[in-house]
Amino acid sequence: MRVKTIKPKLFRGDDEKRIRKITSDSLDVVILNTRFDILSKECPSSAEAYALTANSQFLLAESTRALKAGGLLFVYGLPKDLPFLGEFLTQHHCETGQMIFKYWIALDIDDRARKETVQPTHMGLLLYVKSASLKVPSPFQLNTKEVRVPHKFCEACGLNVKDWGGKKHLMHPAGTALSDVWRDLPKKALKDDRLPRSVEQRIIALTRFEGAKFAKLVQKSSCVQKSPTTQELVSTKKPQNEWGKLSRISTNRVYGGDCVGFLRQVAKLYPDGLFDMAFADPPYNLGKGYSSYDDTCADQHYINWCNEWLYWMARTLKPGGALLVLNLPKWAIHHATFLQAHLDFRHWIVWDALSDPRGKIMPAHYALLYYTKPGALPVCNYSGVSAPTRLSEVVSPPDSPKYCLRGSCVKRRKHLGDDERVELSDIWFDVHRIKHKRDRDAHPCQLPEKLMERIIKLTTRRGGLVFDPFCGAGTTAIASLKLGREFITTDLDKHYVEITERKIAAMQANADLFGYFAVPRQRVEREKKPVSKKEIETYLQNLAIRLGKEPTDSDIHLDKPEMLRNIDLIYPSRLEAIKRCRVALAV
Repeated sequence: MRVKTIKPKLFRGDDEKRIRKITSDSLDVVILNTRFDILSKECPSSAEAYALTANSQFLLAESTRALKAGGLLFVYGLPKDLPFLGEFLTQHHCETGQMIFKYWIALDIDDRARKETVQPTHMGLLLYVKSASLKVPSPFQLNTKEVRVPHKFCEACGLNVKDWGGKKHLMHPAGTALSDVWRDLPKKALKDDRLPRSVEQRIIALTRFEGAKFAKLVQKSSCVQKSPTTQELVSTKKPQNEWGKLSRISTNRVYGGDCVGFLRQVAKLYPDGLFDMAFADPPYNLGKGYSSYDDTCADQHYINWCNEWLYWMARTLKPGGALLVLNLPKWAIHHATFLQAHLDFRHWIVWDALSDPRGKIMPAHYALLYYTKPGALPVCNYSGVSAPTRLSEVVSPPDSPKYCLRGSCVKRRKHLGDDERVELSDIWFDVHRIKHKRDRDAHPCQLPEKLMERIIKLTTRRGGLVFDPFCGAGTTAIASLKLGREFITTDLDKHYVEITERKIAAMQANADLFGYFAVPRQRVEREKKPVSKKEIETYLQNLAIRLGKEPTDSDIHLDKPEMLRNIDLIYPSRLEAIKRCRVALAV
């Protein structure tokens, strides 16, 4: 079957009369190509207040008006500019609806050389959906079942680059589902602000359906401009005096209490700054099960609270110090617009760390915002591919993504001298989330030590002081000690303070015995089930092939009744198991 080629109707950003003539609620997809200077990616953006230009506001408002309920808006641009457009879209609404954030799609497409820090390969693609109601979001369509990424195989061992962890039988024959980090598109050194054809073609493939109407807006004037006003700090509560008697800050210590009050006191005691690097991984406002505080705030209250500790973290950095903040892209958009007025923007780093495969596009993108404080030369301990080094104090280039990350493969190919490296870019693909319970403490969002070690090593020197306002399971403190840095952390929850203190004491005892810092962990014995998930899922796939359809409870009962009991023992619902057979039906 031949697919009809779709070319979006093109509108230039300076042709306002023609754009206003677009009928309201008439379009299914709008693609906005913002205007920017591609060369500005090569140097940091200085700490100044910025705002959207009038032209940007006009194009975003007209896009909102022209889209139907359930219509999609894609906005292409620089990672340092897009937060300002995203914040406008979140706050703007028209008579027939409001735009809702869905994804920040990270495009790994720019192959320009690195300058001061890491290689800036990341370009951004915002995706918003127009909804007639915020309480009941309008449904939208994406052809994610048809648009897939072909499987990649390791050039050293021949196995799939993605380690399926014993679930190879669930691999879809047409490829993996799309995530919000697109690393499979062609890369080249971008020379202008034009949306690459490969990206536009994928957008159209994802959104093409019978009768769909497309428009492409190409901005002709600047996207953002310097602003005479700075975003005000909105305090969420009155300053507390719990830290008022603190006259000296001790290092390598976990302080229990509110981080904002603590940082206010640090700023008072050390007006020129104290920390060489500050890192924050705050609660994500998703209703996670933390020990003693609620992670479900109203959006604006959450943003105001974040602005408070972000402001004081920036204040307490030494000149040249680095601030890194990890959060979901939805919230990182607001962090970025606030921080730009206070610190120099370096990178919107993308941590490509797929967790739960849910949603139309799988959420793999965790935003790691990277800023530095003006006044001194920042630290960047990265060697680069052209000047490799094995010094433990320097971050080495990562292994090429053409290899898998299986320990046995890595060991074998490096022994044979097969060790191709690539530049460390602002898309980090080689650090996985913690997958096993044996490596996790009693915390819902524990970070892997490898991630923290890279951040700390990249931005600080041995003996430097690292601060983390949300100590959690103590990953920042542990990584700092391992790398010969000092640390200060805080946490409101006494339970997490105790966890971290116990782990640090165990590390010290291990170092005294064996000469190196490591957290000793007990072996976790898994409860053995009468049948494995793989056996159940393989059976269901074979049954689906025999039946020519997805089996029902009755089909399973007639064929093998004891299998229903096994499914009930292992899965939260029968549907959760049965849907695993769909891969076999796609062959």
